[in-house]
Amino acid sequence: MDNLEIEIRKVVLDNAVKYEGKPDVKSVMGALLGTRAELRSRAGEVKDIVQKLVTEIEKMSIEDQISELKKIAPELLEQHSVVEIDEKKELPDLPNLEKWNKVVMRLAPFPSGPLHIGNARMVVLNDYYVKRYDGELILVFDDTIGSAEKIVEPEAFDLIPEGLDYLGVKYHRTVFKSDRLDLFYKYAVDLIKKGEAYVCDCDAKIWRNEHKVKGIPCACRGLDVATNLNLWEKMLDGTIEERKAAVRLKTGMDNPDPAMRDHVILRISETEHPRVGSKYRVWPLLEYSWGIDDHELGISHIIRGKDLVKEGKIEQHIWSIYDWPQPELMYYGRLKFQDATLSKSKSSKEVRDGTYSGWDDPRTWSLQSLEKRGIDSEAVRKAMLDLGLSLVDISISMKSIYSENRKLRDQESPRAFFIQDPVWLDIIGLELKFAEVPVHPDFKDRGVRKIPLLYENDKLEIGIQPTDLRRLKSGNLFRLKDLANFTFMKNTEAKFHSIDVEEVRKVDGPIIHWIPKKGSVPVELTLIDGSIVMGLAEPSLAKMPSGTFLQFERVGFARIYEAGEPIKVSFAHK
Repeated sequence: MDNLEIEIRKVVLDNAVKYEGKPDVKSVMGALLGTRAELRSRAGEVKDIVQKLVTEIEKMSIEDQISELKKIAPELLEQHSVVEIDEKKELPDLPNLEKWNKVVMRLAPFPSGPLHIGNARMVVLNDYYVKRYDGELILVFDDTIGSAEKIVEPEAFDLIPEGLDYLGVKYHRTVFKSDRLDLFYKYAVDLIKKGEAYVCDCDAKIWRNEHKVKGIPCACRGLDVATNLNLWEKMLDGTIEERKAAVRLKTGMDNPDPAMRDHVILRISETEHPRVGSKYRVWPLLEYSWGIDDHELGISHIIRGKDLVKEGKIEQHIWSIYDWPQPELMYYGRLKFQDATLSKSKSSKEVRDGTYSGWDDPRTWSLQSLEKRGIDSEAVRKAMLDLGLSLVDISISMKSIYSENRKLRDQESPRAFFIQDPVWLDIIGLELKFAEVPVHPDFKDRGVRKIPLLYENDKLEIGIQPTDLRRLKSGNLFRLKDLANFTFMKNTEAKFHSIDVEEVRKVDGPIIHWIPKKGSVPVELTLIDGSIVMGLAEPSLAKMPSGTFLQFERVGFARIYEAGEPIKVSFAHK
């Protein structure tokens, strides 16, 4: 194999992995000629090599394609959107286990909505380690008052446990931060008395520009304990207005990291809370409440994204003040889904104003939406575990999860014909009363589904896709899949020709999916972008119960989520 063929092979393999094992000649040629000008004069030679390699590589399994790409061009695989699922991969041991009597970990979602695919990594990793070490997992609703954009959604208190159930996560008890304000107040007073915290009534902008940036303490930092406690009481009783004061922890104005300089740990917010109403007006920030609760709840190990490293340092500062045993902090890199837009605040707005059908709308990317589409939770778990605890930022595609879901669910999935906006052929000369179509083409022993062919005045009408009709010319031989061969006549008439599929294959005629006009059932298919497609499916769909995961041939996998008329189906993936 010469150097040119080796280089082209890398591009074909990369293209194959990118498109779920199916490399495309046109796409590969575009990538080659678009980036290597010297090959443009040799386009004919390059195309011959590409076509040969595409034919060879598309016969390989996706696992073999990934394996070879890993050997000959690992730099391409590292950039790739598809995550390789390694079922034998074992995650590293938790550190310093000897320090702890028991592994205790926590999930700490802010209840602004349900958990979505982006939260799954944190959830699955914590659940994995707790099960591995027979530990305890605590669900802690981090329901402190957030910003104006990040509000507590009351329904999230039910939606989050639903998502955990979907992922097979078993937590041992539930804690609400909003029930623990008195505890946080007690420690706030203690920190003030110890001289480790103070009430600051400086204007936030002035403090940021004149003190934080320059590392110069403000006058508030030097106030005595009695004055600070008096100001604290005024924060609590409403004397001091919202945004006019906050409690700062003395993390050090000489800290080399400006973000760590005397960080705010409690602030005033008069936003009503859905659980405790207006009982409290001073609320802790995340890092302060966790500095207290990770000790109080006996947490041994904390796994979370590296965007929370600063918060971890503030927690460590609090633990050091009290000389508490310090939980092990473990971080992983940022995870970006190339083909999923994750924003709970946006989704919350769209759900409230009716743009989205609800929290199970596919555009929310919530775990509820994945379950509705028939994505097996094991596909999500395997993908998240494969990412592990790497600190490297990773960009992946949902295709990795879809690929795993296909492996898990393809064998169990019955097939069915579905036609969007059918055009009707008048069938002449066919005398069959029904078509016998395999329930699953790869498992003949599962039998056939019988599609009734109901004639009216000796006339049979069959629906096909408009795109298929445009492929047919007068005199063309074509086949209605698993039924018979026909000659296309004129307009929309088709005459029975023969039964044997080999007759069509001899002339390379098209094999077309279809539905009978009489007996077919209306279907409402919701796509990933939230749009709804109306169409008709074969009669067998009417007998399938809600929850059935199936494959619409030539369309993709989908799940029936509501039986009735129309039958409501949510698209999963190709």
